[in-house]
Amino acid sequence: MTISWNDLKLFSRKELMQLVPKGFEFQTKPWTHQIAAFVSAISNPGFLCALDLGTGKTKVSIDYIRYLEYLDGNRGKEKTLVVCLNSAVENFEDEVGIHSNLKAVSLRGSKKEKWDLLKRKKNIYIINYEGLRSLLTKRVIKSAEQIIVPGAPEGEEIEIVTKNKQVLDPREVFRLCGMGIKNLIIDESHLIKSHESVNFKIAKELSKRMNNRLLMTGTPFGNTLLDVWSQYFIIDFGKTFTSNYFQFRKAFFKKIKWGWEIKPTGEDYIRERLYSKAIRYNEDEVDDLPPKIFREKRFNLSRDQRAEYDKLVNNEESNATSGVANKSMAYRQIASGFVIRSGHKFKSNPKLEALEDLIESVADRHKIVVFTEFTESLSTIEKMLRKNKIKFKSLSGKTKDKHAEYSAFEKDPSIRVLVANTASGGASINLVSATYCIHYELSGSVIQYKQSLKRIHRGGQTQKCFFYVMIAKNTVEASMYNNLRNGVDAFDRIVDFKKFLKGE
Repeated sequence: MTISWNDLKLFSRKELMQLVPKGFEFQTKPWTHQIAAFVSAISNPGFLCALDLGTGKTKVSIDYIRYLEYLDGNRGKEKTLVVCLNSAVENFEDEVGIHSNLKAVSLRGSKKEKWDLLKRKKNIYIINYEGLRSLLTKRVIKSAEQIIVPGAPEGEEIEIVTKNKQVLDPREVFRLCGMGIKNLIIDESHLIKSHESVNFKIAKELSKRMNNRLLMTGTPFGNTLLDVWSQYFIIDFGKTFTSNYFQFRKAFFKKIKWGWEIKPTGEDYIRERLYSKAIRYNEDEVDDLPPKIFREKRFNLSRDQRAEYDKLVNNEESNATSGVANKSMAYRQIASGFVIRSGHKFKSNPKLEALEDLIESVADRHKIVVFTEFTESLSTIEKMLRKNKIKFKSLSGKTKDKHAEYSAFEKDPSIRVLVANTASGGASINLVSATYCIHYELSGSVIQYKQSLKRIHRGGQTQKCFFYVMIAKNTVEASMYNNLRNGVDAFDRIVDFKKFLKGE
């Protein structure tokens, strides 16, 4: 019978602690599920920790590195490369400082600067996927074509257009591995699930030269078990699911009109072996996280807002919404007090007033994160906070040093609010100093919504967390929230669009 590391979920905390090697001690107290993940990972040279968003997989990986260093006699000789999302690089470095005495460096800057940073004597080298690609690939000509340029002078009417592609540079791979890095950690490993991607090819070449490989992700297999192969190849080079992707696909899947469908026998085979070198924890299996309280802050649109909203629903002409191309965007903007296309701003903004009341009622006792979708809303909230003399920080696409902004919010007790665009602050950052999360506007994506919740409700959080959503009654906002709570992207599976727009 195939071993399943998921069986460790049946063990008590005391039983799991008995499996931790004698002599090794955690620097910061782990949760029960983190002990199970740690014990599983150190028992295999290649392993996948499939821990849900916010359940503390970063701490598991740092304890894993600490254990490798412990095995080496704490000589400071173990070198580990960590690959993660761009927005997570500095956060990972911060977590290293919290959970260990190891030395880490973030690999930023030009290609030369990254190579220079790799020469520093550190335990952990952290780089994002894009940075690793720039470090280990080169551009080669894929094809070239001639285009006749109309109206060009004689002799210059032919333009040569060259198309190139990014390919792995073996010399750079040897160079990196020659610097003494022997351990590889790949965060968000679902990004290597495509066997044809440059990300996978880099991971494949690096993993062959590494003593230990740890993969981490909250979404391990997506919508198809075909995603299993690439990640498991990095783990054990084909011992579990063959060393050839096409053999794997042929053996366990069948071709259908719209893709590949798993065979019943194939599903049985894969699922039986799935957790032979992986462990999976969903959020609802984690008992250590503090409770979450969800509340809605509902309000009525002003008379002018309601009039413009209803005109747009009924396709009636209006100065405020004239020329609007994306109506779904305009519905949401009206609820927030403006229409970007026309530059129209409503005199009364009940949503902002409701937010102001909520912030003023809790800001002296709790830190607050406010998520927005529109730049106009972010700047409007900033003005309101300045007026009320509430110290804040902001994150948006224009923020030059995002790490400095959210770190200041985390560390400075006088800074009470972080206002963040969901795309800039909704993923890969740690905001556990806050216990209130307010969605001033909602993202239409279930994944983005869930990720944003995990900024405050995650490893390191010890307090009850409150989640508020600002909802204009009888508008698209009510329908969007209902869809997102049910795990449906905001504009998917809409049967009656009129009812959706009216929040019914």
